[in-house]
Amino acid sequence: MSSRVPSVALAVVLTACGGGGSPAGPTTPPTGTTVGPSGGTVTSSDGAARLVVPAGALPASVPLTLRTTSNVPLDPHAAGRSGYELNPAGTTFAMPATLSLRYDASLGPSGTDEREWRLSVVNGGEWDTLAQGTLDASQRLASAPIASAGTYGVRWPEPLGTCGSGHDREFDFWLGSWSFASPSSLPGTNDITKEGNGCLVEEHFQDTSGTRGRSVSLYSRLDAQWHQTYVDSRGNRLILIGGLDRSRMVLHDTPSHRFLWQATGPDVVRYWGERSTDGGTTWNVDFDSNYTRR
Repeated sequence: MSSRVPSVALAVVLTACGGGGSPAGPTTPPTGTTVGPSGGTVTSSDGAARLVVPAGALPASVPLTLRTTSNVPLDPHAAGRSGYELNPAGTTFAMPATLSLRYDASLGPSGTDEREWRLSVVNGGEWDTLAQGTLDASQRLASAPIASAGTYGVRWPEPLGTCGSGHDREFDFWLGSWSFASPSSLPGTNDITKEGNGCLVEEHFQDTSGTRGRSVSLYSRLDAQWHQTYVDSRGNRLILIGGLDRSRMVLHDTPSHRFLWQATGPDVVRYWGERSTDGGTTWNVDFDSNYTRR
């Protein structure tokens, strides 16, 4: 296994997390419901997705299916396992149908305001937020009017406001285009950009085996800490929380395991992991690596 999280560190993380990551669950078989001009309701076999088609939306009867799917864009903004596919492809509604998806809040982007999450659709290989969407955080239910079949999910679009405080710039030393090298992992490249009205540090990683990793990091207004949500194309998912300690960004996934970033020169950022066996009194390095500016 190789990824932006080196294999030796990832093994520790996954053990500590009780299996770690959040790979998509198995795809459920299609559940078909024929809906005609009089309208109707389609519910997924797991009960988490529901489509209400109004009268007059379809000119003829159509066998609609609504099922879970893991074939969604790699995106740390999206809530894991919230992807659903509405078929048959090409089906359109003369008047909007209403799609509602339940989601697991623990699988969404850490440090964000859940009330800002919205139903989204895959368009050209990327997520597009649906207009007029609503979210009921008490029910963990996102809804929106839709015009056609497609792949849908729940996602945090981006912060509603701008971010310009000193805290928001604490991780800016990681911005840039980098080559990644570690004795315990395959080499790779990483592009780190500032996005979301200056609020977000976005990561786009790829190693030489083709493994891709994405993360979003932000200084959260919810708890005044830095949060990073990392996902990769192998199904791994990590949530890291912490903050700047002098010149080091220190983010924990558990009290006994943490990841650190530190600029050691204008064109080098050291990235390493540490774990503790004595409650955080002492720490031992369990992997080490460097980013070198390209």
